[in-house]
Amino acid sequence: MTARVVGSLFITATAAGVVSAATQGTTRGLCVFLMALAIAFIAPTLFPVLKQHGEGAAMGYVVARTLEVVFLMTAIAPIAHVRTDELWGHASAVYFCVSVVLLNSLLFRSRLVPRWISVWALIAVVPYAIGAVLVLLNATEQTQVGALFVPLAINEMVLAVWLLAKGFSATPNAHMGEQRESSRLATD
Repeated sequence: MTARVVGSLFITATAAGVVSAATQGTTRGLCVFLMALAIAFIAPTLFPVLKQHGEGAAMGYVVARTLEVVFLMTAIAPIAHVRTDELWGHASAVYFCVSVVLLNSLLFRSRLVPRWISVWALIAVVPYAIGAVLVLLNATEQTQVGALFVPLAINEMVLAVWLLAKGFSATPNAHMGEQRESSRLATD
């Protein structure tokens, strides 16, 4: 159930983000708000699952996603102004990249999803981070680096669809614990 909720939240956040990039004004603000709302629920929903595989990294993921939401919410506060919201929105991308690294490191170690999904994300976050920093520093426009964001966006949708269709995999560590418990009970 948790996997399906998280998959749905990822799809909602991504869809709202895509629509917000293509719109302006109030519609953009509403889409960013919806995206931030979905993101705000991803980390706490995942935390109980992730903390079994690394509590510090799981907490780091929650903190990074929370900071991302704070910057996104700050971005929509002055939506009536032309460019004041963009800097804060771009700053949220840095925290998004941190959360991608933390989440996918945990997913890789725990094998909750196939490792190729996590490896893909860990590779795809590099060009995303480069593009985000270039935009944040005003070295380029977002439209000029948009292609750098595509691999991670596709990866996030693949992860979402995987979670909706297959859920979390049973981890080898969980099976080992069950086997040890079974063995202990059998010898008692």
